[in-house]
Amino acid sequence: MTKKYILKPGKHQFAPGSPATHDNDNLSDEEAAWYMEKYPHIKTLFIAPDEQTEKIKPKTVKQNSAIASDEFITPSLEDKGGK
Repeated sequence: MTKKYILKPGKHQFAPGSPATHDNDNLSDEEAAWYMEKYPHIKTLFIAPDEQTEKIKPKTVKQNSAIASDEFITPSLEDKGGK
């Protein structure tokens, strides 16, 4: 089952004056929803839904066929005016 609410890495403090004890391993979606309703400022501690889908989707690298492979060769010292 996929979690709806995913915390950013590390331990987090939700209630003022409480210790930072919350993480993804010990927080259910129901508890997260309850805490966010009571303490709206903690929403920034969670990964936004659009960031969650970005982590799930594989990243693709676009290739530009108009770029020749020799354009990525580092110039020698002679090309830079060196000896």
